[in-house]
Amino acid sequence: MKPPVFYALSSLILVTVLTSPIHAAPPSVTTAIDQFVAKVFPKASHYFWVVNDTQTESQHEMIVDINTFVTNKDGEDIPIENRFLLLVLNGEVLAAQKIPLNAHVDCGKDTEI
Repeated sequence: MKPPVFYALSSLILVTVLTSPIHAAPPSVTTAIDQFVAKVFPKASHYFWVVNDTQTESQHEMIVDINTFVTNKDGEDIPIENRFLLLVLNGEVLAAQKIPLNAHVDCGKDTEI
């Protein structure tokens, strides 16, 4: 049989752990992309997106080439396809550019000439 002090300490540790504040992690790249697509297409009934290419500039900065497929609420079942280049910085889309669907995009690092 365990002494009552063990149960008291166990309860105190459990209460301390459960009541400690939990810090939210910064949003991930996938969350940032999903929020971007939802904001750009607010009238969409369904959407999904596909990452074509990415380039990591630094630990907190990434360039993402995505295709989006959006079905509008007006009843059409044919998804509309769009393509974007996104600059994601610290888990947020800082800039976006719509590009042609068949464009050749090089997400590589810039080189000086």
